[in-house]
Amino acid sequence: MHFRKIGRKTVKAIGLGVMALDEYKPKTRDKEAIEFLKNSIGIGVDFFDTADVYGLGRNEALLGKALSEEEKNKVLIASKGGCTRPRGFDWGVDGRPEHIRGAIKESLERLQIKQIELYQLHAIDRNVPISESIKVLKELQEQGYIKNIGVSNFDLNEVQEAQKYAEIVSVQNPFNYSRRIDEHTLLPYLRDNKITYIAYFPLGQSLLIGNGKLQLIASNLEITPSQLALAWIINKWENVIAIPGTKNSRHLTENMGAISIKLSYEDIQRVDSIYNIK
Repeated sequence: MHFRKIGRKTVKAIGLGVMALDEYKPKTRDKEAIEFLKNSIGIGVDFFDTADVYGLGRNEALLGKALSEEEKNKVLIASKGGCTRPRGFDWGVDGRPEHIRGAIKESLERLQIKQIELYQLHAIDRNVPISESIKVLKELQEQGYIKNIGVSNFDLNEVQEAQKYAEIVSVQNPFNYSRRIDEHTLLPYLRDNKITYIAYFPLGQSLLIGNGKLQLIASNLEITPSQLALAWIINKWENVIAIPGTKNSRHLTENMGAISIKLSYEDIQRVDSIYNIK
């Protein structure tokens, strides 16, 4: 089984992107969403990724209601701040210190916890220096609201800039077998510096459907294409946690099954060659 470290906490190499409950249509009703999150613990999830803007705060609130205090202490809950939802559905950014200070306190209330294990700057606000956004996260860490600091949607130069102002333990970016730009510079740097990479959109769903080559490789290994896509990521990169989003317990069970799959070097190369991305 594949495990990873975030700060001093060890978790499985596949977690759950909770955003699916609110951002994948149709939106899941409260009762069903809470039941799904409760069941996810039994399925083996110990890493939950959310953000203050998913469902306009509802996503965090669902997680806060679904998990007991004991469960919240055992698992790792990661949230993000620094984005906005103008008009309730558009996407914007706000990296100002005053916005981040307010956002994290609201996240703590919704999650019903006193400290967020991993809090990430959701995206860079080009109108605010990275230093200002990261320094306020460091300040909140020193005040005990945050245990570990991460960043999201950052390239290598931006990560290195952020590191000047705080210890960065994770970087969350989109990554799947057809979207691999971070393999060239960022992922090797993070691996060498023992920083965890959190891969969102790891399945590249639209590309899984009807991909004969991927399906053939998966069939030969007696696993599903989704399991192959996830296993490929976590076998190839020992510092990556994949967080596929789903609201279906059957799909979640299938995804979590990829944690135990061991791929050979040749298997990894076969998946690499499907898109032959340089």
